[in-house]
Amino acid sequence: MNAREISGIAFGRAREGMLVSLRVYFDGAGKEEANPVITVGGFMADPTVCESIEQDWEAATEGKVFHLTDFGTPQCKLGSQSWTTESRVNFLKRLAAIVNRPDCYVMSVSVEIAQVNKVLMEANFPNEIGPVFSACAYAAILNTEGYLLNENRIEQEVHYVFEKGDREHEIAITFADFAEKTSKLRGLRGYSFLPKRTVLLQPADLIAGVVQRCAIRAFASFPSLDNGIARTRLNTFERHYSLDGVTSAVVGGHDQKHCWIANAQSFEFLDGVATRFFKRRPEQLPKRMKRATFKPKKVKQ
Repeated sequence: MNAREISGIAFGRAREGMLVSLRVYFDGAGKEEANPVITVGGFMADPTVCESIEQDWEAATEGKVFHLTDFGTPQCKLGSQSWTTESRVNFLKRLAAIVNRPDCYVMSVSVEIAQVNKVLMEANFPNEIGPVFSACAYAAILNTEGYLLNENRIEQEVHYVFEKGDREHEIAITFADFAEKTSKLRGLRGYSFLPKRTVLLQPADLIAGVVQRCAIRAFASFPSLDNGIARTRLNTFERHYSLDGVTSAVVGGHDQKHCWIANAQSFEFLDGVATRFFKRRPEQLPKRMKRATFKPKKVKQ
């Protein structure tokens, strides 16, 4: 089954019978329990570009599943454990060039877990933002929507894809909240969860993983990545890009406009959005509170 057939099944079709005009593939990197920073990253492109990426990616990987965490280990399906360091670097750069191409937008948001949890502890409506992975996914969605708004493309149909099992429940709630608060986009946005073997989720895995590694290196050099503004361009931390050139190959040309560290102020803003929403729609509050199961974690002093 090729990309066009899969997209027809997974995404449905627009009212005119055409495929949705933009597709966004996102994956997560890092664990809240183990890392100080987590990342949601991926790319946005129209279906034709996505099909080209898929074809080139399958040719490069020979149809085997790529997972950055496994790359260079015995678990790698590509057999990269036995490759030289130079061969591994060249291969990652080859994959980077497949997705970092004209008319494809590499996107990411990284968040510092302690900063998000601190905001959630003080927020009026923490359930509308957290937990942390949801907050990061929410910021990644808003990053994408902000780009579309600035480019006067906000009314295009867009379908978001995440990995199946990758915090599905949290992301589904995030999308439900987003749709409720931005009703003018209702019917123009969709989402689905597909398995890791889905070819177009693998470039998203590469992007999220490479950005996460950069964010972890940056965090190791600073007491906090938060500089007091809402968000920070990824290229602010360019000195922490990998010396082998892989980071630059993946995010180059996008690290000033589409790749960000989302700081505490971003999530304070989201809490303000929720506060204003419930002020306008007080009848929604009991229903949302009934659904609430998330409790913010205390930040260690």
